[in-house]
Amino acid sequence: MQWAYKKIRTNSWNTVFHKSRKSWLMLVAVGFLFAFAGVANASQITFIGSIDRLIGANDEILSGNIEILKEYIVETPLVKNVSFITSDLALSVIDILSKRATWVIKLLGANLAYFRRNPGEVIANMLAAALIAAVIKFFIQNVVIVGRNRYVMENRFEKEISFRRMLAPFHIKTLWHVIRVMLCYNITLALWSVTIAGGVYKYYQYGFVPYILAENPSVGWREAKRLSRSMTKGFKWKVFCTQLSYSYIWLLKLVPLVGLFIAVPLEMQLNAELYFTLRNNPETDKSLLTEPVFSGCAYTEQPDDSSVSRPCYVLKDLSLELSERKGKISPYSMLDFIFMFFTFCLIGWLWECGLHMVRYHEFVNRGTLYGPWIPIYGVGGTAVVFLLDRFKKNKFKLLMLEIALCAVLEYLTSFLLDFIFNSSYWDYKTEFLNINGRICFAALTAFAIGGMAAIYVLAPAISGVVSRYAKKLKVIVAALLCAAFLADIVCCMLFGFNSGAGVGGTL
Repeated sequence: MQWAYKKIRTNSWNTVFHKSRKSWLMLVAVGFLFAFAGVANASQITFIGSIDRLIGANDEILSGNIEILKEYIVETPLVKNVSFITSDLALSVIDILSKRATWVIKLLGANLAYFRRNPGEVIANMLAAALIAAVIKFFIQNVVIVGRNRYVMENRFEKEISFRRMLAPFHIKTLWHVIRVMLCYNITLALWSVTIAGGVYKYYQYGFVPYILAENPSVGWREAKRLSRSMTKGFKWKVFCTQLSYSYIWLLKLVPLVGLFIAVPLEMQLNAELYFTLRNNPETDKSLLTEPVFSGCAYTEQPDDSSVSRPCYVLKDLSLELSERKGKISPYSMLDFIFMFFTFCLIGWLWECGLHMVRYHEFVNRGTLYGPWIPIYGVGGTAVVFLLDRFKKNKFKLLMLEIALCAVLEYLTSFLLDFIFNSSYWDYKTEFLNINGRICFAALTAFAIGGMAAIYVLAPAISGVVSRYAKKLKVIVAALLCAAFLADIVCCMLFGFNSGAGVGGTL
């Protein structure tokens, strides 16, 4: 195969800049999106990362908050009692986390009182954020590159394409397959990079694996690397020289906006053009390459643009493949759920007030609001019925899901009350297996048992009672209850939430 440097460069330039302004701007948007997500284009990532500095990544408040975390962590039992965890190690962890999860410190530091009360929870959130970021980077970011490649590849063959074509490789039957192949691809390159020279060689030898996956998401890792190795055999130096001939791209990428509008889309299209050049080599085995369209001419090579019809791709748009469960999502109506919400709110209020009366022989309104309702019981009970009623045939699975759901709801509610309103209405710090005093094993077990009662007994009973009355009457009663509930919330916003002796309140 004769290597046509000029044709590769011309096709890349024409595909980006000579089709339409909309096509070019959409390609710029794709480049910006991936740079903003930290997936590619390091110089643009640096530019976009300056946003963090603009919001005050190095201001005095941030430094003071980091010192609070450092003072806390060196005094923890873990650092004091575990010999191999030294203060220096703990402090270095805080330094690393403060760089990786600056936004967590900035967000939670917006309420300094909360920040000082809960430095341990802040550190835990920073760890969680760093872990999630690592998972996203290692498993997700490298996978969505396949979607970006698909977009850029199709951009070669038609005037304008939709953003949703980036999602085409990620059908539910191929998504995990793509994740596994890209994981193998990145691990292989990472291991070879230790040898430096070997890393550069393998970078070019396996460089078209993400493009092969973009064309055929069902290709396995061994087949993809073998095909990439076959395609690049004898052409690695030519690929390198072609990229080198675009050396001005590297210079333009150093200029933030110019790089984003010119260098980034041009580089993406050049790499795709290199793939098509090697893909259409007569010696390339095309048995794994499933798109006949990709064997044709580029859109800009067509003699008459008006006569070019839109290509038909084998890989279709991503569609949500829902379960085949028949019937309605829930056997209960919206009115049923409204009455369930207020019933569960009332049950929770009676439980909390009754428990306090038994313990302390006095009546206290234990709710966050002024009326006879505790919203977390209403939300939790209704959510359990709505989300988990379908699992009632498997009692063990239902119980585990209820514990998980109740844990999320209770922890989130406690956190929001603490962070937004500086209030606390329960504290489990003295209980067995608690997390920051917000949730504990005993309470979650009790809530899960209550959830079982809600699904098997209360929800059917409430629905049965509601069904006896005329719809007009049900709508009127539901509207009155909702109006009273909203009025209670407005009063709390104006005059403060319920508080006092025996009731949670301002911390």
